[in-house]
Amino acid sequence: MDDKSIEILDFPRIREILAGFTAFSASHELAISIQPLSDYEQISLLLGQSAEARRLLSLEPDFSIGAVFDIREAVTMAARGKVLEPQRLIEIQQTLAAMCRLRSSLGKLSQKLPLLWNIADGIVELPHIEEHIANCIAPTGELLDRASPTLATVRQQLRELRQQLLQRLEAIIKSPKGRKIIQEPFITEREGRYVIPVKVELRREMKGIVHSVSNTGATLFVEPWATVELGNTLRELMMEEEREIERILRNLSAEVGIHEAELCHSVALVAELDLALAKARYAMKARATEPILTTFSENGKLTADEQVGVIRLVEARHPLLTEKAVPLYVEIGRDFSILVITGPNTGGKTVALKTIGLLSLMTQAGIPIPASEESRIPV
Repeated sequence: MDDKSIEILDFPRIREILAGFTAFSASHELAISIQPLSDYEQISLLLGQSAEARRLLSLEPDFSIGAVFDIREAVTMAARGKVLEPQRLIEIQQTLAAMCRLRSSLGKLSQKLPLLWNIADGIVELPHIEEHIANCIAPTGELLDRASPTLATVRQQLRELRQQLLQRLEAIIKSPKGRKIIQEPFITEREGRYVIPVKVELRREMKGIVHSVSNTGATLFVEPWATVELGNTLRELMMEEEREIERILRNLSAEVGIHEAELCHSVALVAELDLALAKARYAMKARATEPILTTFSENGKLTADEQVGVIRLVEARHPLLTEKAVPLYVEIGRDFSILVITGPNTGGKTVALKTIGLLSLMTQAGIPIPASEESRIPV
């Protein structure tokens, strides 16, 4: 089928509608790029997956793939040596957990849904990576103290030293001299150093390092000499913490990158499953079903009746007209191969032709059509 005909029959709009029922970006891309096929076996398989997805949603109306992200780009970058941000690693961990639950759920229904299970069975479970990331990074993206003994030790030292530093600054602020020269009684940070706001005219009363000036110029933010050494030690510990966090993230990223092929393949399989579910959700809304698939060519798996290239649409509705669509009944290919459609202007001739064409395209793309389940469409 050429692109112009696909455009005229509004098939791109069907792809957009179908994409609206997908749950994440990878399946959305699949829906947007879906094309009518010409291989009977492949089309039959896709329609079978769609039918099983409808059966699944009838058994479990709230079934979904879960919190899956398209992690393929991040995984590929990790395989090339890039250190991933904590949030990307959390998305990988959540995706691994969701894929594991998805595979387990469909495994329990494998007898009822063999085609969907055939997809899900290929999903690779990597519980050790999932657990390792979860043990190191909080859902918010913060590195946990338990990520390594070194990180836990450095952070304990940081907490103790920060408290000691703040207590010393509080003592300066509350001293008689401090109350006289400070602009306001609070401690703040400038350039990563703890400072106190000093009145500019009394600057010489406070020995220390000026880190910044207020917008009005009336206040200087000064780090007293009495706390500079503590501040230096605090800064060193903060840099040590950063180095340890970088090391942990690098190790986690490398661990993910080793499994690039399995992870990317698993995401692609989840996208296939979600596309089948999207077709099922669309079918529920559009009151659509999978038509009986026939063929024009010889196929030993079909009965003699099915081998006839018959189009039979029963209660077919144009999918873009929604409730305004007038149901159509049409058959061609059994007793005759030419059908003349006549009628006055605005009588529905174009809609009838477009309905036949569009439903044929949808069928060959493996999408349920808004028509009775006894409808037949040949490849």
